[in-house]
Amino acid sequence: MKLKFRFSILSIFVGLALAPAYSTTITTYSNQATWEAATSAGYQTVTFTGLAPAGGDTSYNTPSGVTASGVEFIGYSSAGVSGIEVVDTSSVSWYNDGTGDALVESASPEPSSSSPLPYINIVLPANVTALSLDLWTASSPGMTYSITVAGNTYTVPTVGGNTETFWGITSDTPITSIQLDVPGATASSGTEALLDNFSFGADDMSAAPEAGTYLLIGSGLIGLVILRKRLKPGKTAAEL
Repeated sequence: MKLKFRFSILSIFVGLALAPAYSTTITTYSNQATWEAATSAGYQTVTFTGLAPAGGDTSYNTPSGVTASGVEFIGYSSAGVSGIEVVDTSSVSWYNDGTGDALVESASPEPSSSSPLPYINIVLPANVTALSLDLWTASSPGMTYSITVAGNTYTVPTVGGNTETFWGITSDTPITSIQLDVPGATASSGTEALLDNFSFGADDMSAAPEAGTYLLIGSGLIGLVILRKRLKPGKTAAEL
């Protein structure tokens, strides 16, 4: 009896040890209304309004780039040098999406074929599990973005004509940063990546227990049932 009881308890712990590791689940959205329905109320939006003078632009060449509402938007050149701009899009016809100020980064690499692609790195505050943004490209309109989140890479095509493309995600674990580049950009294309209306907050499922939590709860209940069956009247746990 002792052996059977101890074997049952051992089986539970072995099952926990062999259970597959929990991985982040990310859901993508191409429709803003659908993303909003999956996101908790109270999310924040960075519009970059006021970060550039009317009819002009402002360069942000510090290591933290543009910081707004606790989010850092950092641009890196092919040489790894930080630098990004906020521009009044109405001042340049091929930028103008009709929404005023926006973030812009040169997406074209240096002439050397070995030069890495420039990219935008976005560093998020704690406990962000939902985000969205509007994207487009200029000088070479309608280019495709590559966006990396939590080790996953997503391909996001845009349309031409200064028309924004919406893209959003929700995650069941906090997101710390995302990275964007334009793989099709070349040294001679003069491609520029533009970003606006960056929203971030929490998804509606962020408060739900993880799968591992359910496994622990279930295993504990099984152990209690086994213990109750073994603890018959007149016996103590030490006698089992």
